[in-house]
Amino acid sequence: MTNGTQWRSWLDNDKWFSGLPGSLQDSLLTVMRQRRVTPGKRVFESGGPACGLYALLDGSIRFNDLKSQQQLRPQPTLLRPYWFGEVSLFDDLPRQHDAYAEDQIILLHIPQAPLEALLQAHPHHWRGFSQLLGRKLGLTVPYPDEVTLMPTDERVAFRLLMLTEGYGDMNRSVRVVSIHDVLSRRRLGLAPEVVDRVIAQFAERGLLRRDHDSICILDTDRLRKAALHRLTPLLA
Repeated sequence: MTNGTQWRSWLDNDKWFSGLPGSLQDSLLTVMRQRRVTPGKRVFESGGPACGLYALLDGSIRFNDLKSQQQLRPQPTLLRPYWFGEVSLFDDLPRQHDAYAEDQIILLHIPQAPLEALLQAHPHHWRGFSQLLGRKLGLTVPYPDEVTLMPTDERVAFRLLMLTEGYGDMNRSVRVVSIHDVLSRRRLGLAPEVVDRVIAQFAERGLLRRDHDSICILDTDRLRKAALHRLTPLLA
């Protein structure tokens, strides 16, 4: 287990947090709270509202139902804190997974409302959260308002990649998304028939499979390359 002194030391040594501007660090520390969750208890639920940013300090998390075999724990080699949940700032969707404590866990939690208020008041701080998500996606993440500047095919590929890769090493089992989750007009700015056309093209190329109202991603690496454009270079 850990205490406030220890987790503050981890934050000071965390590559992402320590690289943020001092004013953003201070703002996050002001609203950050430590949370303990006992084994089997839910951190957040699928379909629930976006609930902010988390940092896993100790223990392991299971995604999806407790009876499901689709589960991946954070690997021992992952550095702590392990940040997750920032995708909710970008995807304009409720939570896509159930997240349970696999064992006794300790989290740092930054609620959604103060995060959104902070970004509205200081739009330049989007850069920090874009960098955090970009490490998981493997490419630079544009600000939400810049997504509509991307070419159509790249825009759809980026959306699919964000929906399937947004939790990085915490969850590699999610490769199926709902077509309805892809069709966010706010985030894509594309008509449904345009998105359908691009998805059909990706299916012909073997990047994905369309099954009625769901999409199964078959080749994440090629999807990542399809999402590349002048705004989103591949991260080294």
